[in-house]
Amino acid sequence: MLWRLKMGIEQTLVLIKPDAVEMGCVDAIKTRYIKAGLQVFHESVVRFSREEVAEFYEEHAGRFYFPALLLAMTDHLCRGLVLEGENAIEEVRKLNGPTDPSKAPEGTIRGDFRSGGGPYNTVHASDSTESFSHEVRIFLLASGSDFVHTSEYKLAAHK
Repeated sequence: MLWRLKMGIEQTLVLIKPDAVEMGCVDAIKTRYIKAGLQVFHESVVRFSREEVAEFYEEHAGRFYFPALLLAMTDHLCRGLVLEGENAIEEVRKLNGPTDPSKAPEGTIRGDFRSGGGPYNTVHASDSTESFSHEVRIFLLASGSDFVHTSEYKLAAHK
């Protein structure tokens, strides 16, 4: 069954990256989102293939850090969260802080759970509804999830 999203309610994808999973930060990071008023609509563990990561981050292909990003994202398991709430995309990005962990202030997820630089920046979050639609499709297929997504409907069980 598909449910239309309410006005102002968005969904966004967060990937808790392998560096944070290995550090044991998943629950602490997830708690930050929940305390901020976001709901976890879907959660699963995934190990991305190189091809899936390349498609997921296709806008970064050709940049100097792309090979390291491919390696970092396929090195270990990721935890994916589809979060839902008012202005979820903007709220998550504020909670996460700047993508460069060295510039992320304390109190942000990347500032408090930093493990290194470059692709090791703890979390990935969709930056727009268009990115979310692209990313969630790859994430759900990679995780073997039984869910589907379309742009005007929230995730729903695919039966």
